Amino acid sequence: MKIRRILAPTDFSEISDGCVDQAVELARALGSEVVLLHAVEPVVLAGDLFGASAVANVMEELQRAARQGLALRLERLRKRRGIRCRSVLVNGTAAAAIVDTAVRLGVDLIMMATHGRSGLSHLFLGSVAERVLRGARCPVLTVPATSVRTQKRTRRRARRTA
Repeated sequence: MKIRRILAPTDFSEISDGCVDQAVELARALGSEVVLLHAVEPVVLAGDLFGASAVANVMEELQRAARQGLALRLERLRKRRGIRCRSVLVNGTAAAAIVDTAVRLGVDLIMMATHGRSGLSHLFLGSVAERVLRGARCPVLTVPATSVRTQKRTRRRARRTA
């Protein structure tokens, strides 16, 4: 199986940034392209308290911030030699956006972080990774949050001793 394109969703957290770094290293080894993806979730406000224009303003601000976050990460990735990368910004729930974008772009692998929620937060927030695993048509490589944190600590120690 040839992996030509890796989809790396990001929510701009430290954990997802660490997973993107791992996706880049895998892409470098395989000669693959990395596609960064961020989904802007729909805004739901109770009733007509704020009105449609307020919702539109909030969505515009979320999209502006997301474009800026993707641009910063893309710039950082492009400084690494030999990495082909691009970004995609979509509106929608994270899991559906990831699965739909993977199909639309014909990605060969989705590589995403798991945040390791449990208990009530898992019950109420659910797991994006679980929903992606159920809906994806291509392989999904999940990277546990603990793995990303361990990797970052190891890099910090290496920099201090160098």
